[in-house]
Amino acid sequence: MRVAVLGDIHGNLRALEAVLADVKTSDVDQSIFLGDLVYNGLDPQLCYDLLMETKPLVCIKGNTDEYLEHIPTFVTKNQDDEQLLKLYKYTSIRMEDEAKATVAAFKARENLDLDGVSVLACHGSPYSSTEGIFERTPFAPLLSKQLATEKVDVVLNAHTHVPADFTRDGIRFINPGAIGYSFDGDTRPSWALLTIEKGVVTTRIRRVEYDINRYKIEVEHAIQSFPLFKGLLYALDHGRMMSP
Repeated sequence: MRVAVLGDIHGNLRALEAVLADVKTSDVDQSIFLGDLVYNGLDPQLCYDLLMETKPLVCIKGNTDEYLEHIPTFVTKNQDDEQLLKLYKYTSIRMEDEAKATVAAFKARENLDLDGVSVLACHGSPYSSTEGIFERTPFAPLLSKQLATEKVDVVLNAHTHVPADFTRDGIRFINPGAIGYSFDGDTRPSWALLTIEKGVVTTRIRRVEYDINRYKIEVEHAIQSFPLFKGLLYALDHGRMMSP
């Protein structure tokens, strides 16, 4: 069994098109999406449409996917909040109601059996969409305690925008990295190809080329109206998160 694991698209249609073209050549049986589909990019609806065409086995809701649900109750306290709400609304306006309802219905986590391998799919951690799991960072005591109760072989997680594949406390953690923009110093989109055979999982992180310069030009134009896109442009340029 071959599975494509995708995460953190963030409305970057050009990158998603390139990744899905690579997936198509990789003879996969299923795909899994780990969240953060539409926010902080230029083409949320088109990314939604293209992902749905692939009929993923599972779609997980990421922390930024939740932002659109918070628009009616979001209280602005300063100018930064006003810019944030403006970007939330930009994403919402560019999406159809049916698409927003479908994303809102994505699950926070999902347990799967993939060819005899017990898998838990989530965005951040199995217990929080905003909790990143890093290979070189010790788990918080509570997270370790919670994970000890999970009867799973593999956790598929995203959120960090950093590809990873490591084992800790008997559980293997696989992060495909990000499609929309990366934080590991490599500006190319990434995804994970899982091959499962006789209960053994092998993983290959694939990096894909796309016309990033064209996307950066489009983002530069959008910054005039949405200053928060400066952080997106920095990540596209450097493959790193911009310092506050």
